[in-house]
Amino acid sequence: MERKTFWNEAAKWGVIVGLLLSVSFVVENLITVSGKMWLYYLMMLEWIGVVVLHFWLLLRFAQNRSRLYGAAVGFTFGQGYGAVMTVSAFAGVIVGVVQAVYLHLIVGYSNHIERIIAAVTELVSKSGSQMPASMEGLLSQSFQQLRTAPVPSVLQTVWGGLFSALFFGAVFGLIIAAITTRAPRPFDETNEESDDMNDNAVE
Repeated sequence: MERKTFWNEAAKWGVIVGLLLSVSFVVENLITVSGKMWLYYLMMLEWIGVVVLHFWLLLRFAQNRSRLYGAAVGFTFGQGYGAVMTVSAFAGVIVGVVQAVYLHLIVGYSNHIERIIAAVTELVSKSGSQMPASMEGLLSQSFQQLRTAPVPSVLQTVWGGLFSALFFGAVFGLIIAAITTRAPRPFDETNEESDDMNDNAVE
């Protein structure tokens, strides 16, 4: 029963985190191809907000798991880290699927690359400053590499989303597991039970 509850809760929180990261991915892509500098500044704030909320959601899940274990049992670093990575895996699958649908079915990968190139070109032209010839050559070369690079398969795109979520989970998990770790304290639980018995006796 405990194992079933864990997987159900991990899947539920994974969906929440996955939806957060998926919405962030779509929003950031739309801003990237907009070619508007003020939106890029806004995207920086959005990214920071998503990172903070992402961390908080993973922390909440680990804390909820930790509360299920009494003082006598404690909560190990491995349990906290495993909880975070499990949620991250569920979230990563959702993010990967959303990225694949968005890039391959809705936008089209080649069209996506062309929109990025057009946005960067527009930004450079709006800057009004003369770009050095060396920089122009480097930019043109980068554009050419983007256009000629192999188109990732749908499976590769899904794996990319999964890997991204797992990477953040692995980093955040180190901090969260350290925060939620509790060493077993069997005597604390015994004392609590004794206090409860004394209270009942007085009543």
